[in-house]
Amino acid sequence: MREQETVKVEFLLTCNDNIVVQRFFNVRGFNKNAQKSVELHDYIKGFCQELQYDLKMRSVVYMLDNQYEITENPEVLNTSITDGDEKFNLFIKVDNMTICHRVFDAKPYPPKVRYTVDLRPKLKGVLSELTDIFSGKKFNYFNPQFN
Repeated sequence: MREQETVKVEFLLTCNDNIVVQRFFNVRGFNKNAQKSVELHDYIKGFCQELQYDLKMRSVVYMLDNQYEITENPEVLNTSITDGDEKFNLFIKVDNMTICHRVFDAKPYPPKVRYTVDLRPKLKGVLSELTDIFSGKKFNYFNPQFN
């Protein structure tokens, strides 16, 4: 029986240049065709949508917990204290080469929310799903005719 090659993959989420979470994981039987698959695209898109929903719900809780302070001092929610745009960036890298990159705006969320993102409870499942996708054999691809 032949030993399958293992490839090191990096999962990286940043808020601007600050690392929120970075994990390296090994994928046995890595299929390079996965990077252009609908399966990877849909999973990453869904993950980012779920993260944005979680941030929105945490913002609501934060605002409810601090409603009296916010009423007396609306500057608490002023996110323009920071200069320029703030973006969350999700990268998937193989051999230090980015194969997937998603970006979404971090400014709509209060600073106390966007600077305290914690993915640890979900991380094991995310890395497991990505491992399954990258070691998959059959993929669907976007039809270039409709792009």
